[in-house]
Amino acid sequence: WYPFYPQEVREQMETFTFPEIPVSRLLESSAKYYPHTTALVYEPENFIVNYLEVNSLCERFASGLQNRLGVKKGDKVAIYSRNYPEVLIAFYGLAMAGAVYVACNPLLIKAELEYQLNDSKTRIIVISDDLLPVLKEVVQERRTSLETVVVFERDKEMKPPLLGRATGTYAMRFLKYADVFSDEPPAKPEINPRSDLAGILYTSGTTSYPKGVMISHFNVVSSSIIYGTTYTGKFPVLDESGFLKCTNFEKDLSSEWEYPFRYGIDSVLAVPPWTHMMGFLGQLIYPVMSAMTIFPMPSFDMDSMLEMIRRWKISFAGGAPQMMAALLSRLDMDRQDISSIRAWTTGGNPTPVALGERFEKKIGGVISEAWTLTEATMSSTKNYANRSSSRKFGSVGIPLPYTEVKIADTETGRREMPPGEEGELIQKGPSVALGYWNRPEDTREAFKDGWLYTGDLGTMDEKGFFYITGRKKELIKYKGYNIAPRMLEEILYQHPAVLACAAVGKKDEAAGEIPVAFVSLKEGARVTAGELMEFVNRQVAPYKKLKEIRFIEKMPLFASGKLNRRALIQML
Repeated sequence: WYPFYPQEVREQMETFTFPEIPVSRLLESSAKYYPHTTALVYEPENFIVNYLEVNSLCERFASGLQNRLGVKKGDKVAIYSRNYPEVLIAFYGLAMAGAVYVACNPLLIKAELEYQLNDSKTRIIVISDDLLPVLKEVVQERRTSLETVVVFERDKEMKPPLLGRATGTYAMRFLKYADVFSDEPPAKPEINPRSDLAGILYTSGTTSYPKGVMISHFNVVSSSIIYGTTYTGKFPVLDESGFLKCTNFEKDLSSEWEYPFRYGIDSVLAVPPWTHMMGFLGQLIYPVMSAMTIFPMPSFDMDSMLEMIRRWKISFAGGAPQMMAALLSRLDMDRQDISSIRAWTTGGNPTPVALGERFEKKIGGVISEAWTLTEATMSSTKNYANRSSSRKFGSVGIPLPYTEVKIADTETGRREMPPGEEGELIQKGPSVALGYWNRPEDTREAFKDGWLYTGDLGTMDEKGFFYITGRKKELIKYKGYNIAPRMLEEILYQHPAVLACAAVGKKDEAAGEIPVAFVSLKEGARVTAGELMEFVNRQVAPYKKLKEIRFIEKMPLFASGKLNRRALIQML
């Protein structure tokens, strides 16, 4: 795959060295080099601040954590909220204080939240007021190590005058968000970027419990840099004071651009939750390093999203293929202008070829499909986003710079499979996490000799492009044959009536499992289950034929937009 890196990227790789700096330095660097670039725009509160102002707010929050709440380096601080400005300020504030970010998905129910707080030994949690009922139950039962709950009131705290409009009063253990901030200078803890944790992000869990992935400062910084090369073609420079200086190629500042993103100019619509790795790295960390303007979106609303893209000329957005399919299915999509989007990043599930081709015609730039997982800090393989790159729909691209990926046999994991043959994808490189928090056995199973065993199945072609075919644990086992759900789904997506689909295995005494597909139809479309099965089954080998189709109004998704196959299996 090395020849498919753009020439300018290959040239820089010969001399580039990853900086060993804490995550907070990314914000501080943007405040230094792009101080007056707008950092955050949140319309409900008319909250518009530049990078210098955001950096100051984060420093004041860090000081309050240290001087008022006694937070020390290594302490666990959880955030349990959707994407609000307060979350960004809290995250970078706790990073400045040397605390460890514990990401709590806002969709967690009481038992799940309690599990994560106990597993991570979290002392302090920052939450939005709408989630207080869940958290109060956890606190009342006193089964966690929580000492303080910091509550912010949505759409009130950031209205001018800042931090002055919240009216709630809280009992012991509960503290108003505005009361955390301090004007004392924050202490600067010594951070070892390679060993100190920046965060613990929990997997969605294919086993009986979610696992906390230990992400170091070095993981986050290096992943943000190599992820960014796919959009700018340039590596940053570490200046004499230890700050990152990010610049563009001159051509990319003109209408004849090659790479889509411009430091200090472009904007991002932050839809995926910041508590999930896609939102965390791709739309909280990387945009700050790039001095982009961030538009937080607490909950996905398609009409609002389209309006924001049109009015603010948003240049960077993204989401799972299901979001792309939902947009294209709108009856008024021909009247929607999303041509300002210079790059749309997608992952979570593979993008069907037909869907990708249709969606790219609607935007003004390119779709960059990627594959990764939380344990790889969202940096594994990706299609470069420059206009002249070799991109392949259906492929998740090539390994990112300084990243090795190979296909290993599924039995021993030691034999590398030749091009075209299926196996498990394994990965090595600076973005591979340190392991699982409090799970030494799981860590030994997934992290071996520097390689991350991902559990994802795929192939590599002769040119080094990778293709995802499924999960080791998602294979449908029919009479001893392995059937990859992805293959059946690709065919279903070719049918003009299909909006979304997923193939799963249904237990069967005679066959072990039989392939069943769940299908959501486009608005106004009419087709029978028999017609769809015939459409698929005439294109596959006999043992791969669908035995049943079930129509479903809406696919069950995780908060990240990723398909929840377990929910479908439970429906069976």
